Order: sequence, then C-alpha cells, then structure tokens
Amino acid sequence: MSGEEKRPSSDVLGKPGGLYDSVHMTRRQANWMAMAAIALLVAVTALVVIFGRSGFTVSFDPNGGTDVAPCQVQYGDTVPAPDPPTREGYAFTGWYRDDNGSEPWDMAADTVTDSLTLYAGWEKTS
Repeated sequence: MSGEEKRPSSDVLGKPGGLYDSVHMTRRQANWMAMAAIALLVAVTALVVIFGRSGFTVSFDPNGGTDVAPCQVQYGDTVPAPDPPTREGYAFTGWYRDDNGSEPWDMAADTVTDSLTLYAGWEKTS
C-alpha cells in the first residue's frame, strides 16, 4: 500500500461518495433529518387544508330581534348579507361592528380578516 489512506465512502444509488459524504453526516442522521422534514411538510399541509378551507366565523347578534345563523367567510371576502332580523316595534337599520350601532359594517365593501360578531341596529317605530 502507498502512504495514502483510503477514505471510506457511502454508496448512494450505486455512486461512490455521494450525498452523505458531502454533508458530513451518517446515513442514520440524514434519514432522521429527511423524516423530520417530511413530517413537518405533512403537518403544515394538514393545517392549511383544515384551517384554510373553513375560513372565519361571522356571527350575528340580533340585539333583541329574531335569530340569524352564523356563516363561514374566507379571509379577505365580504360577508354575504343574511335575511334581516325582525323586532316588533323597531325597524332594522343594518349591521354594526359594535352593539350600540356607532360603527356600521358595509356588507358590499368591508372584508373579513378574523372571526367576528356583527350587531343588529334598530330604530324605534311609532
């Protein structure tokens, strides 16, 4: 033998040297790293599928009127206008961000960025 030491190499897909020699880790370490990366990818994909499709819940507080069912809305979308609630002796004035009716919600322009509750506004009739 010459004075040169032969460096051990891995055999990846029949090629001496290969991936494991260039990253300086054992096959076992590389396999664990690959499995962890795949598990992370699967988890992130599952979260996107689960939470991405359901969107946000928009609840409607009728403030003494008839009930209105909540709806699911995607981020950035407008809220579909539900049938207005009714309340004896009052006229419905629209939906508001707050329960005292000082911040109106524009169904055609305002968009959803989180789950929220909209409150019915009422005006007393004679």
